[in-house]
Order: sequence, then C-alpha cells, then structure tokens
Amino acid sequence: MIFQNAIWQYPKIDDNKIKGVMKVYNCSEIVAQLLIERKLDTKEKVDRFLNPTLEDLHDPFLLSDMPLAFERIKLAIERKESIWIYGDYDVDGITSIVILSKYFEYVGHPANFYIPNRQDEGYGISEQGLEWIKSEGGELVITVDCGITAVEQARFASEIGLDLIITDHHECQDVLPDAVAVVNPKRGGYPFDMLAGCGVALKLTQAMLGEAFYSFYPNVIDIAALGTVADIVPLVDENRIITRIGLEYMMHTSNPGIQALISEANLTGKEITSGHIGFVIAPRINASGRIGNPSISVEMLLEDDYFKALEIAKKLSELNSERQAQEREIMEEAENYIQNSIDLDQARILLVIGENWHTGIIGIVASKLSERYSRPTVVLNIDGDSAKGSARSIEGISIYEVLFSFKHLFDKFGGHEQAAGLSLSLENVEILKHSLLEYGIQNIPKYKLVASRRVNGILKPHMVTHQLVDEIESLKPFGVGNPKPQFVFENLKIDDYRLIGKGQNHLKMVVNDGVRVYDALAFNKAESISALRKTDRIHLLLNLEKNNFMGVETIQLLVQDLIKDKMPIKEHLEAKVQNAIYEFYKINQTVSIDSKFTSVDTFDIMFHGACDWPLLVYSLEGLIEFKDYVMRSNITNYTIHFNHLVERERREGYLDVIFMPVEFGGESAFYIDGGRSISSFIPNREDLVYFYKQSAGFKQTTLLVLADKLRMTQCKILFCLDLLNQMNLLNYEIFNSSLQLNFLPKPKNKMDLEQVPLFQSLSREI
Repeated sequence: MIFQNAIWQYPKIDDNKIKGVMKVYNCSEIVAQLLIERKLDTKEKVDRFLNPTLEDLHDPFLLSDMPLAFERIKLAIERKESIWIYGDYDVDGITSIVILSKYFEYVGHPANFYIPNRQDEGYGISEQGLEWIKSEGGELVITVDCGITAVEQARFASEIGLDLIITDHHECQDVLPDAVAVVNPKRGGYPFDMLAGCGVALKLTQAMLGEAFYSFYPNVIDIAALGTVADIVPLVDENRIITRIGLEYMMHTSNPGIQALISEANLTGKEITSGHIGFVIAPRINASGRIGNPSISVEMLLEDDYFKALEIAKKLSELNSERQAQEREIMEEAENYIQNSIDLDQARILLVIGENWHTGIIGIVASKLSERYSRPTVVLNIDGDSAKGSARSIEGISIYEVLFSFKHLFDKFGGHEQAAGLSLSLENVEILKHSLLEYGIQNIPKYKLVASRRVNGILKPHMVTHQLVDEIESLKPFGVGNPKPQFVFENLKIDDYRLIGKGQNHLKMVVNDGVRVYDALAFNKAESISALRKTDRIHLLLNLEKNNFMGVETIQLLVQDLIKDKMPIKEHLEAKVQNAIYEFYKINQTVSIDSKFTSVDTFDIMFHGACDWPLLVYSLEGLIEFKDYVMRSNITNYTIHFNHLVERERREGYLDVIFMPVEFGGESAFYIDGGRSISSFIPNREDLVYFYKQSAGFKQTTLLVLADKLRMTQCKILFCLDLLNQMNLLNYEIFNSSLQLNFLPKPKNKMDLEQVPLFQSLSREI
C-alpha cells in the first residue's frame, strides 16, 4: 500500500553501456537507453528493428507440422476438395479467416468459412460446427486462432470423416489434439513463439506459396497488421515486421473493407497507428463477434465493392455503439457486485458473477475491472446450470497459470498469460470462488497489486527537442513488447490549468521548465484538479507528442500520471487510515515509547541512510507529513502497514511504515508522535446526539457519503455506530465501504451514556 497511484519504475542501465551506444549510433542519451531496453545491442539488430523487411521473416517450415499441413492442403487443392476455414469470432480470428480465404482465392480454389455462434457454441471448435460442415460436403477443415485444446472435437472430426489441420497460437496443454497437423509456434522449435493467430495464418500462406508469397502479401499484410495489433501480442520480431509493413500499406490500401473502416472511423488521410487500430478500428469489428454476426466482418474484408463494404462498416459502428451501451450496463452491475459481495481487503483475484450478461462483452468488462482494481479478474455469466467467463490479468501475474491450477473444474479452458476464457458447470462456481480466494492469499502478496508504470528516462529541459520526438517516432509501431516511451519530467511549474472536453473530464495544464512553456494534457484525470494550484511544482510521467495547429508544430506533453506534495489521499486508502485509527483507540492498547525508539527529525535518514528500522506513526498528522515527503520526492520504496506489521508484505530495501500500531515486537524503530487531534476521531456526548438525529434518514449508504454529509471523520462515525449499538438504538452492517443501518425503537427509560462501556473507555482517551 502506497500513496501514489502507481509506482514509477526507473530503468537500471549501466552508464558506460549508454555512452557506448551513443558513440556507435551517434544518438542522444534517451534514444541510447531506449535501444538498450529493447535489447538492440548490435548494428544489425538496430537496422532490422528500424527498417524491417519481409525477408526478415523466419522460415515457415520451422513451425512444427508445417510440412504435414503443406502436403495435405496441396493434396486438397489438387483433388478439388471442399475446404473449410474454421475461425474464432474476434478480430484475430476474423482476419485469420480473411487471410486464408484470400490465399485460396489467389490460387484459384475458393474456400468456405465457419465461425461458431458465440452464445450457443462458445469459444473454439464445437462438434455442432464440425457436423454442420460435414453436412455441407466439407472434407478438410483448417482452424485459425483456435483448436489447440480441442482434443475431443478432433476425435469427433475423425469419426465423421473430416480431416483437420489446426493452426493456433494459444498455450498448449498436456495433450495435443490428434489432427493431420497442429501448427502452433508455442509447441517449441520455432524462433518466435508470440505470433497472433493471423500471424500463424500468414505463415501458412508463406509456406504454401514459397517465392510467390512476395507477390501475394500486398493482398493481406494490412489485414494481418489489423489482427496482430488487435490481439495485443508483443510487437517485436515477426509481429513488428507484419505490423510495421501492414500499417504502411493501410495508408494506401486497396482493400475496400479497410478503406470503409478508416472512413467510418473518420481517419481518412491520417497516419494509421496501432492506437487507432486498438481503440477505434478493432472495436468495430469485434462488435460483430460480441453482439452480432461476425460473418459480416469477414464479408466486409473480402468485399470488392467499396460502397457495399461501407454499408457493413456503418452497421459495425451501430453494433459498436450498442455494445458500448451494454458494456456500461454490465460494468455498473459488476461494480455493484464487487461492492456488495467481494471483500476487497481479502480478495487478490476478483471473481465477478452475473446473469444475462452478454458473453461477448464480459471480456472487455474483465479488462476494465482488472485495470481499475489492479488485480486479476474473472467475470462469469450464469446461464441455467452452466457459466461462461473471461479473465484478464495485470503485469507480473499469469491468469493462465492461476486458472490452470483449477483446470479440473472447467468444461473448457484456454488462453495465455494476460487473458483466458473458461466455461464450467454451476455447481463448480462456488468451488472456484473459494479456490481463487485461497490461491490469492497464499500466492499473491498485496504489493503485487500496486499498479506500476515504467519509466524510460528522466527529461531535462535541454533534451526536449523536435529531433528527439522524431527519433522516438522511428521506433513505431508501439504496443505490447514495444511500448510507447514514457518519461519523467520533474519540477515543472504550473502556470495554468482547467478542465476540458464535452464532459469536463480531461485536465489541461500549462507548465514550464524554466526554459519554455508546454501544453500538458491528462485524459480522464479531472479529479486531480482539486490538488492543483498555480505556481505548484509538479512531477509528470508523460509521452512526448507533436501537435500541429494552423501549420505550427509544437511539442505537447501527454500526461499518464502526476505527483506532487499536498495531494489528497485516495478514497480507499483514506478508509483504511480511518479504520486503523478506529482500531487503535478501540483496542486502547498502545506501544510505550521508550529509549529504544528514536523520534523522527527528518525522513532522509530512513531512505538515504543505512538504517532499516521501521517507522511507527501515531497520528494522522504524522502520516500526512510522511505522505507529503514521499510524494514531493516521488519515493516509492516503502510499505504502509495498518495497526500490525505484516511479515509477508515486507520487502528488502523497503521502509516499513506502521500506522497506529497496536503492538510492536521489534527491538528498535523510528517514531512520529505529535499533533494528535483526538477530538476529530472520538465522539463526545454532543457528537453522538448529532449523529443519531442526522443519520436517521439513512438506511443504506457508505461511510464516505455519511462522513461528507455529517462533516465527521469516518473513524468518529464508526465509534458513534458502536456506541448506539451498545445502547440498543441501532444495528449496523459494514461490507467494504457500504453501510446498512437499522434504527431500533427508542427505549422507554432514559439511558445513561456514562454507563456504556465503550464510552467510558473512549472518555479516558480524550
């Protein structure tokens, strides 16, 4: 637990190494650092990274079973067999289908395609789908972006006389399906195992065509780039080649479907970036697979008529708007479920359960919840006696590995480190819930749930030039594995600030570094404005961007996070602080401050000295003083404990701060014990009467709302609740921050507050 929104992780790179790269490549310190971070330590690697070509693609026959797939497809073409492409319903699956469809059209042997119904058949290969293909005269089925776990379905295909070639990129399980060929870079032996499904499909066309591939690829490379970026695979190695070349082709694409998507997204004439694909274009295609018919997206990308493609693109935009509305509704219900059913202090993995939630949308919801609560999240939709779900994770925790521990509970399961899909019977949902809770407590310390932000360098005023921005842009396309560089710019002075945007939810600041003035934009950070004042000094974590306005190009700061002293404590942290004060005075058991403890005069010695004593903080004022120090300096190697020192949360090199300790068994410690305003935490008689009268209108609320309405600290409210409960005037329940009040009939006889045990105890503290 820390005060900052996220830990800014600074790189640890040897200065001599940086100087060496600067000398060899005649580049700036910042760019040298970026090259080293990307493991580009030779001129050959740098040249290949900055100027990727198709000749840099690996030999497709290095993929396991590729020769078998090649021979069987070649035979099917010679025999004029009925070939079916069986794909997933997301962007990766759809683009994979299109790539192979265009290949078979290119060689004069058009193929059919099949996409399972998301609601009825779920993810992956279904026996229902295979049976339908067989009834349509299918002889060879090639899967794309699915099939690696389809052991039973492969057996079924063989029984009904279908030959099956599996191409996939998801994690392999213990047993592989018995198919003609199983082509998956994760089987081992291939130089790059992080291809998207559409990347594997492209490798199949490379193998089938040989030298002719270099004439064919312009037909599909932009489509492959679209699927690769949308599937959030690392944009390195072959994925970088596909995406870099594909995005360049997208600017002048001959594909009417891509043209229509770009037009409908208002991107005509603009440079298409990986960000445009991820946040603007791909969601439109995904919408057809989530709440519509994914076949229309395939048809759009195969369409030769621009105006027909544009009709479908407009339909996709409508579906996407509908998807967004459903997503907002599910998010609201999911948030309510979390607040009312999940103990956030205990659960390190969220399991969110609902009914009538569209299974095509719950993956997006899982992703947003995972980001918001900074922990792995599984979202399940209950449908009769079964449940289908999607899971997403945070950096450093593999959700695939977590769920694999309980694979015996699932009917279907597959995925990778950051995302997974699953289905299970209703009777196993409760078992999964308890299993995930226990797994989290045993294997995931809370410090892993603190969000982190990487830092690629610290900017000084003289470094920020148009040349630097140009050099950074040469590293595009950005994405997973090749993230957009983020920098820290310290001690900027705020000249002005205001809220902008239709909903006034974006923050725009004007800051200066003593040399020049910059516009700094912080999207969706309106809440930060309450902590800002003109002339404040602020540290920003940001991306550098070019901004063209009326022909004038300027450098703009795109803010990802901001830090300064006097920043307010976050709501969830404020609740823990208030509860710690409440527990401290409720227990009425304090550590005696004697000679073995050392009073704090400065925090510097704790962070810059050799001493590793913990810090005991006995007042809110002391905690705020500490908060302002670490926020001002943006120090993050500390852990806040509440009331007790939790051993499993300790880390070497981190200062342990124990707020309001009710016990401490250590030999030595620093301490802060000053300025306690006990009256703001412990109620007197007048406070209790006021609370009783003013809270009578509340039945269900939150501590935060009640504290704001009554202008009381949450700690004082908790004591008022306990006192009134002991006096049999009300009952209450608290879960997370939700509060339920039940006022009881007033007793006939007048009550003597002085006789209430808790009041007697608290009175001694005042």
